[in-house]
Amino acid sequence: MSAYPLELPAELIEEAQKLASKNQMSLEQWLISAIDAKIAVEKTRQLLQSHAQNADYAKFDALLAKVPDVPPVEGDEI
Repeated sequence: MSAYPLELPAELIEEAQKLASKNQMSLEQWLISAIDAKIAVEKTRQLLQSHAQNADYAKFDALLAKVPDVPPVEGDEI
């Protein structure tokens, strides 16, 4: 593991400490988990953006055109 000096605003550290304690984790574990989650979100966003750029929207529209126009199943209404 590598070390990285990190300066954070006091309010942010206090909030992170509260959340770490609530989750029965050390502050270090919680920060690692939070950074890991943010990295996963960013990778997913990039993947979805890549798929959207390569999507064939004409095929998508043709596929949707085949779906029958019926009312939603009871309980699925908006």
